[in-house]
Amino acid sequence: MQSVRHREARRLLRESDISIEAVGEGVGYPDIHYFSRIFRRLEGITATDYRKLSRIL
Repeated sequence: MQSVRHREARRLLRESDISIEAVGEGVGYPDIHYFSRIFRRLEGITATDYRKLSRIL
């Protein structure tokens, strides 16, 4: 289940301009801090940095 949430979060970060908090809530993490911690653990970078890099590449 976590991999499905994470995949959807990555897609939303790449393809939308909604806030990081809204992305976390949208994929099932009501706590932004928990979402941020999980995202960073799985990707190795923050959700904000992921979004910035996806816009460059």
